Amino acid sequence: MVNPDDFKNKIEQSISQDYKVEFLGKNFDQIANLLTDTKAEKIFKWVEDVVKSKIQPILVGSKKPYKEWTVSELLTFRYPFSIGNTEYRIIFVKVKNSIYIEFHLGDHNYYDKVRKELGLKKSSY
Repeated sequence: MVNPDDFKNKIEQSISQDYKVEFLGKNFDQIANLLTDTKAEKIFKWVEDVVKSKIQPILVGSKKPYKEWTVSELLTFRYPFSIGNTEYRIIFVKVKNSIYIEFHLGDHNYYDKVRKELGLKKSSY
C-alpha cells in the first residue's frame, strides 16, 4: 500500500516546478492506497518520462475554454493500469511550454468525465 501524501510528494518532486499541481480524482487517496510499491514505481517512472519528453502527448486543436486556458494550449498524457479487475486511468495535464497543472487519478467513469471536459471525448455511445 502506498501513502497518498507520499505518492503526491514524489510526483511533485519529479516535475520540480514552483506552480502547485492539483491532484484530482474521485477517490484519489483510496486508489493510491491500493497501489503496490511496484505499480507506484511504474507510475513514477512514467511521470519522469513525461517530464523528459519521452512520452507523446495527446493534442486537441479546440478553442474550448478549460480553466484559465483553451484546450489547444494543453498537453495531455494518459496512463492506464489495473488493480485486480478494476481499470484505472491517470490523466496528467500540462500547459504547452510551461507548467504541469493537474494530475487526475480515477476509474473509467471519472476518466470519461475528464476527457469530455478536456475535449478528448466527443460523446457517450
